[in-house]
Amino acid sequence: MVDGLRNWIIEICTAVIFITAVEMILPNNNLKKYAKFVLGLILITVLINPIIKLFDKNFDLAAYTNKAYEYMDEKKYEKNVEKYKQEGMNKTVSVFKENVENLCKEKLKEEFPKNNYNVDAAVDYDKSNDSIYVKSIKVGIKDGTIESVKKIDIGSKGAAASSNTSINDERSRLMKSYLSKELKISENSIEVYKN
Repeated sequence: MVDGLRNWIIEICTAVIFITAVEMILPNNNLKKYAKFVLGLILITVLINPIIKLFDKNFDLAAYTNKAYEYMDEKKYEKNVEKYKQEGMNKTVSVFKENVENLCKEKLKEEFPKNNYNVDAAVDYDKSNDSIYVKSIKVGIKDGTIESVKKIDIGSKGAAASSNTSINDERSRLMKSYLSKELKISENSIEVYKN
């Protein structure tokens, strides 16, 4: 116990002498405040080290420092950053898609209030421009009548419902034109079909 206390006092004295020497060498500029911060962290670590060892006998600051250094040196963090970046981008694209669909439903309901609408937007992320864009929008019109039963083809690879047929009347052209102006996308990217 006495040897431990003596070593701790020697470490504190060494750290204080080191910190004083470094502060004397540093010029008076913006770098000095950052250096003082780092040197203060070193002093705090030296002061707290024995207290941590009381609670955790296996604690070794050098081992933790080496692990952190290896982590940074091997650039493992870059893989994690890329993974989290991709997950974040996927969530952003998903939220953008949902917002576009909700916006389309609201705008169509305001402009064409007689019907109900199903909207399915296809959106994607363009890495070169670092932007999310709308590839296409499919608008299903429910006119309040009872929906017809969809023909289902059951094959060996699973069931698939037959695709909806596009409408190309005056009302659909007005909807395409309206959505094109509101969302600033091409009319060719918008499809209107009877739901």
